[in-house]
Amino acid sequence: MSNEKTSIDQSNLFFVELNGLKIQVYDSSKRYSYQTPLTIIFLHGSPGQISNWKYQISYFEEKYRVVAYDQRGYGRSDKPIEVTLNDYLDDLTSLMNKLNISVEDAVLIGHSFGGMVAQAYARDHTIKGLVLIGSLIKIKPDMIDKIIWHLPPVFWRRLLFTENPLTRKVYRDLFFSPSTSDEIFQEFIKDNREYLESLPAHAFRYLKFFQDYDASNWLPEIKAPTLVIVGEDDKVTPKDESVKIHELLPNSRLVILERAGHLILYERAEELNKLVDEFIKKL
Repeated sequence: MSNEKTSIDQSNLFFVELNGLKIQVYDSSKRYSYQTPLTIIFLHGSPGQISNWKYQISYFEEKYRVVAYDQRGYGRSDKPIEVTLNDYLDDLTSLMNKLNISVEDAVLIGHSFGGMVAQAYARDHTIKGLVLIGSLIKIKPDMIDKIIWHLPPVFWRRLLFTENPLTRKVYRDLFFSPSTSDEIFQEFIKDNREYLESLPAHAFRYLKFFQDYDASNWLPEIKAPTLVIVGEDDKVTPKDESVKIHELLPNSRLVILERAGHLILYERAEELNKLVDEFIKKL
């Protein structure tokens, strides 16, 4: 895989207004035309951005219409002080309406927090397909979450979200498999360092508004064919969560990728893309 050649085509990026906020969107149909109405919509994690999907976008946009966007509070989109699950669901509905994407033609692919949004959307809408990568049933805050949620930024901002020896070690251990090459880790840091250092402090606290989120009661209601993927070495969204999600989803398949952590999108991009491609071809 040639890491340096893959980047987001800036000409496909633009802003739309959704529910009073300016949201940055990537839409491959600005450059390509397609024979099929099937549209893949990528939903990044927290605190992610469109570019997290660069390997998936470059792979799929030659076959299918691909839409990715900076969810409210992230990337280059507006960053309100507070957010709710309904905000994210309403944004997705509004975006699909604005871009003329039919719910029946949509394949939602969510990573981590984006998976939580995607599965909640699939509960209420008859989408074509659903892919959950390192998703969660419920948020279980760890010590770092509690520090960020409850202490002033002066105590944690520089320590946790600027590049330094501590953050490099923490990010390496937390988000990546021990088997992942340093080259891939360095690439992720390069892609996200400036963004994380510039993100306002309140954006790191959005997940505290999701403490009541619990998908265990309604996951069985999702009818869409679903592919559940998780890294064997994922410490952020451990594989046991994905096993439970798979058990609760009536129409799902589970794949546990060896030698992968939480950042499968980077770590095992080629294998991930092939798995998703095979899944979409059968829809």
